[in-house]
Amino acid sequence: MKKPRILVILTGIVLLIATVGCSATAPAEVTSAANIDATVEARAKALVAAQPTHIPVVVVKEVTRTPNVDATVEARAKQLIAAQPTPTPVVVVKEVTHTPATEPTIAPAPAGTSVLTNTPVPTNIPAPTHTPVLSEVIVPTAKPTRIPTATPSLNIGIPKYMDGVWLCTDTSAPLVDDLSTQQSENYRCSVTVEYTDEFAIVKSNGIPNHDYESGPGCCAGELEYEWRIPLKPELASSVTYAPVVGPVAISVNGVPFYGPEEGPGGDAVALHFEYFVEDRQPIIIGICGAHSAGTEFHYHFDGNCVHWHPEEEKKEWKDWDVDLLVKDEASPVIGFSFDGYPIYGPYGNDSNNTLKEMTSSYRLKAGKNGYDGIDDWEYVQGLGDLDECNGITSEVTGLNEPLYHYHASKTSGSGEIGFPYFILCYSGIPETSNIGQGDQGPAQGSQAPGSGTGTGTGNGAPGGKPECLPPNPPPGKDNYPPDWSDLIPCS
Repeated sequence: MKKPRILVILTGIVLLIATVGCSATAPAEVTSAANIDATVEARAKALVAAQPTHIPVVVVKEVTRTPNVDATVEARAKQLIAAQPTPTPVVVVKEVTHTPATEPTIAPAPAGTSVLTNTPVPTNIPAPTHTPVLSEVIVPTAKPTRIPTATPSLNIGIPKYMDGVWLCTDTSAPLVDDLSTQQSENYRCSVTVEYTDEFAIVKSNGIPNHDYESGPGCCAGELEYEWRIPLKPELASSVTYAPVVGPVAISVNGVPFYGPEEGPGGDAVALHFEYFVEDRQPIIIGICGAHSAGTEFHYHFDGNCVHWHPEEEKKEWKDWDVDLLVKDEASPVIGFSFDGYPIYGPYGNDSNNTLKEMTSSYRLKAGKNGYDGIDDWEYVQGLGDLDECNGITSEVTGLNEPLYHYHASKTSGSGEIGFPYFILCYSGIPETSNIGQGDQGPAQGSQAPGSGTGTGTGNGAPGGKPECLPPNPPPGKDNYPPDWSDLIPCS
């Protein structure tokens, strides 16, 4: 009776050994949670968790066998990874090599719970000692998200003295008012700048970035200018004289700089400072050395208020005076000549690179007062700091080498007003498409001082002084000039 029972037991042991041996050499396919041993599931998930996480999805095609990870666990690990969602981009790892390490100890799942909803907790998991090698990356078929990159600098090829100096290039420019009218104009200065290989193309509406006074030529209005400023100026072998009237340069706010003469032919600035009386046509220059001829607003001198902020000094625009400029530092760029060279305010470095007020080298001829415009002035080399065009080669702020440039001069080396105020001629080659823009028609020629081609006639009172005392002071003045005290009232 005992032998059959022993035979049955031995037979069962043999069958059990055979079954275990087969499972070690040919693991059964894992298809569902119902067929998965809880310990195998837990170990498989621990192996998945040990995979690197620095890439979105890792699909393991081949895992090198390690002594401590049996085939059943690896098979389930692959199944779990393959079942994960696959967002783009997809990174495929063909080969992952593991350094043999101590297999994590897995706490068995509690009895009666589903291993698919209750993940086992690994304990004493050693840190990985080797980073998997990615041997192939598949480019995703979906369009990748574009990473913003820095826009290439747009100032390549722009002279350093021009870069960033233009005003009114966005809507932050203030609303401005014509103080010589009763109504509020509420204009806004507007400037756009485009660069080519040769030019800065400056489009402007002719409105300044400050309050202004049109004067008797009322009233300033919005225009459409297109200025072309050379980006690579070169000094010419001889100078080219600027137009007698009309634009000769532009401000950094897009408004034109005019030459010294006003419409009747006198020196507009000499008139403003009462060097003579204009008996041909009422001419008044307003804030910042500017006024309007019809709708065309322009500067005859100064132009430095474009960088002034009256609110910072608790002042108003009507309080502007060139003497408010800072005197112990170089003045900034206020404009550009049509030959491409910059125009700075009155303070800068002389030929010895000493900071000072730059003085012009012109003086009035004997017995002249500016009534006949440019003809009344003569150039005397070395009288002041600047050459006949009102320029100089010296060091300027922000550049490592000396630069030829112009200055807006307020004083002459003779002690008189700083004729020609902006420029009288071009030391470089001017871009002629700029000449004659505006509503005044073509420029009325060019001339050197003393050439006798000025438009002033000299008719009327000699030197601009009338023969009798008019009933009212000159236009724009509250009092008569002192030298009129000997005049008899006109009958």
